[in-house]
Amino acid sequence: MYRAAPPGLGDPGLELAGRRWGPDVEALGRARLYGLRLRELVPALTSLRRATAACRPDVVHLHAEVVPGIDDLVLARLRRRAGVVLTVHDPESMGGGRPQVRADEVRRWRRAEAIIVHSEASRDLVLSHAPAVPVHVVPVDLDLATVAVPRPEARRRLGLGGGPVALVLGFLRPYKGLALLASAWPAVARTMPQARLMLVGEAYPSVELESLCALDGVELRPGFLPDEEVDFWAAAADVLLMPYDRGSHSGVLHRALSVGTPVLASPPLAEEVRRTEAGRVVQLEAGAWSDAILGALGPNRMPPPPPLRGGGTARGTIAVYTEVLDRRAGRSVRASR
Repeated sequence: MYRAAPPGLGDPGLELAGRRWGPDVEALGRARLYGLRLRELVPALTSLRRATAACRPDVVHLHAEVVPGIDDLVLARLRRRAGVVLTVHDPESMGGGRPQVRADEVRRWRRAEAIIVHSEASRDLVLSHAPAVPVHVVPVDLDLATVAVPRPEARRRLGLGGGPVALVLGFLRPYKGLALLASAWPAVARTMPQARLMLVGEAYPSVELESLCALDGVELRPGFLPDEEVDFWAAAADVLLMPYDRGSHSGVLHRALSVGTPVLASPPLAEEVRRTEAGRVVQLEAGAWSDAILGALGPNRMPPPPPLRGGGTARGTIAVYTEVLDRRAGRSVRASR
């Protein structure tokens, strides 16, 4: 198996052209963003062609858009020589506004020979837009941590000191329940003045984030984090907060699992939380979140989640590859008759 990815993430010689992303890109106007993606197109297409020519794969498995704007056409071309599998981590857009399924994503899905998702809810959503494509639920059980240290050591390395710490980690965007936390946190701060709510990661400017950061006991640590630092933050917290208004899978949740930090999450993540025993599911209501956070930071704190068992994601993924190759072999036999 070969891994083609941006420099430093994949196998040597299989580097893909990186894409610019983050708050600065989202702040660009439509014309400037279009120009940026247009400049990225040729390097992306060239690097993908070079990588696939170098390893001549039987299956190409993509986890994200690779060639901006024309990914569906690229997938159609790839299918001539290899099976094409997509993992759809988030069927609904994670940007601002209400959740929606983007038309360009649907075009990609319909070009695939199989799609992997991580929950039954995601399977139903993808199938409703791409009914002709087999969609497989393959839950994630991967240990994503690069380093695991005890909570006191993680806090020492981050200079946090003592006291109860609740954490929001990763992209800081409104869909992660920032407005709900802004309503829920004041009750926590009044009851437990020593508690801190740490907001750590790439900060996307929003009214919701500004409102939350203005509250007592809330501290923002903005910026991109290397993997090791992500693990330190996940290990340093008493509880990870995930009051998301959309989504069904979270890599941040699995970071918490890997370092033994419990999670409070919203109903959209319920399937994953219950399957992994990561923590508690809390309804999207401010009072319920105030109470849950106080309970998680109080004397009777939540127990750590059980260790990840592992292996299931790999077995499920290989089973999808096998099915795709079997179907392609069957079509080849029929075509030769």
